[in-house]
Amino acid sequence: MPARKEPTEMLQDLTIDAERRQETGKNAAFRLRARDMIPAVLYGGGANTETVSLAIPRKSLLDLLRKGVHENAIFQLKLKGADGAGHVMIRDLSVHPVTRAMLHVDFVRIQMDKKLRVKTPVEITGVAVGVKTEGGLLNVVSHELSVECLPADIPHSIKVDVTGLKLHDSFRVSDIAADEKFRILDSPDRVIAHVAMPKAEEVVAAVAGTEAVVPAGAEPEVIKKGKKEEEGADEKGKPEKAEKKEKK
Repeated sequence: MPARKEPTEMLQDLTIDAERRQETGKNAAFRLRARDMIPAVLYGGGANTETVSLAIPRKSLLDLLRKGVHENAIFQLKLKGADGAGHVMIRDLSVHPVTRAMLHVDFVRIQMDKKLRVKTPVEITGVAVGVKTEGGLLNVVSHELSVECLPADIPHSIKVDVTGLKLHDSFRVSDIAADEKFRILDSPDRVIAHVAMPKAEEVVAAVAGTEAVVPAGAEPEVIKKGKKEEEGADEKGKPEKAEKKEKK
C-alpha cells in the first residue's frame, strides 16, 4: 500500500522585511504592537550566528500566512540595512488565546545545503474496505512523522491511502514506499492507522459529534502550538521563552 510524498513549498520569490529592535520586554512589545508591528526573533544557522530581536510589519506577516504558508514552508527574510536575504522558516507563532491576534513569531535560519529534521503531517486518503463493507472504524494513530532531508526536499505531507485496509489491518511506517530524497526517522513498526470494530461509545460519539467553532475575524493559525506565555500576553509580566533566549 504505497504512500505518496508531496514536495515542500519553496517560496523563493517571497520575501518578508524585518528590522532590528533594540528594546525587549513586555512594555516594548506593547509599543511595537501599537505601531502594528509584531515582535520576533531570528536564530539558528550554526555556531557563529547570533540570535537577533526583530520587528515585523503585522500586515506583511498576515499576508504571508494567508498565502497558505505551512510550518515547513521556506521563504526569505530581509533585514533592514543588511545586504541580501536569507532563507528562513517559521518555527513558532504565538497568538492570543481568545482574539487569535498574532503576538510573537520565531524564525529559524535555514542552510539549503545542510540536512535538517522536521515533522511532516500525515494525510489520510481513501475509504478503507474494512470501514465500507465490514462495519469497522478507522483509527488514525500517527498524525505526523519525523523526517530528515535537505530543505528543498521537505515533503509538504505524506499521503497514506487506506483503501485496501480490511478489518483488523494496520498501515505502518514500513508500508511507506522508500524515497531517496529523505529518510523517515520513526520506527518501521510504528502504526499510522488501523481498522477495528467500533466500541459502543465510539459509535455514539461519531453520531453526536460537532464541529469546532472558529471566532469571526480570527487571524490564521497555521504554525506551531505550545508557547503558553507569549511576549506581552502575561498580565503578571512573566518573560516569554523567546526573550529568555535573547538574554543568554
